[in-house]
Amino acid sequence: MQNNQDSLTTLYLATDEQMQLQLTSYRMQDFNAEEFGFLVRANCYYEIQENYAKNVPLQLILGLSKNGLGMSLAIDLNNMPTIFPNQMKKIVEHIQKSPAFLQTISSNLNALITAEDPETTIHAAQAKQFFLSQAPQGITSFSTNRQTNALFWLYNGDKLISNVSPFTIDHLGGHISFTVKAGFSHEFIMQCYEIECMMHMFNEDDKLGYYFELYLDQENFHHEQLYNTIPDQFMENKDFLNRILLQMKKCTNEKYDEYLQDLIEKFTASI
Repeated sequence: MQNNQDSLTTLYLATDEQMQLQLTSYRMQDFNAEEFGFLVRANCYYEIQENYAKNVPLQLILGLSKNGLGMSLAIDLNNMPTIFPNQMKKIVEHIQKSPAFLQTISSNLNALITAEDPETTIHAAQAKQFFLSQAPQGITSFSTNRQTNALFWLYNGDKLISNVSPFTIDHLGGHISFTVKAGFSHEFIMQCYEIECMMHMFNEDDKLGYYFELYLDQENFHHEQLYNTIPDQFMENKDFLNRILLQMKKCTNEKYDEYLQDLIEKFTASI
């Protein structure tokens, strides 16, 4: 690839909170006659600006010789941003060495081995034997006690906030729940967290009072960082505030209508 160095961005391989890699794969039916072809998909994030990242699928194409004598691996760069080549190399190597890669390809080959066509069964068994003999012996995973301050807010499509609930009100005040996704970067890994949040609003003298309830374990280092960061992050986010206001205006509750209108007025003034 010939790229302008200034346009290069950083790519991260997504994992869950426990640093476990999630892969999906399926057999490619229109592959060449000498090989079984499998499309392997991993989720990645690329940096779009400081502390913000957007998701993009990384697709690998694995070819396994039907005679059990070789295999090939190609990277599908369609729809991928222009990224640092060394970062991509590390990500692909990590995927190749992962238990998830071994498991998903073996599962596909097992399905072919049980096929009704005897020729397919024989070829799939040969391909699997070769694949397992060449599979890396090491298991790649990052220890979950790795700590980093490199916090990213992860977009779900074009939104930072998802699953916004209807606004409700009772004698304690107003309530609305939503979900955000954040990640902590470790070299080429993005350790992803999906956080369920509840925002509570109430009258505090002549102004609006509010607090966030986050379903996190504060004894976890990263959870503590999220707990300390999320309220400020989203109370300064105009898109978030206007989405909350829209839900407030949709709320109907005759018993607390006066209280609701007062909250709406104060919340509008705070935006």
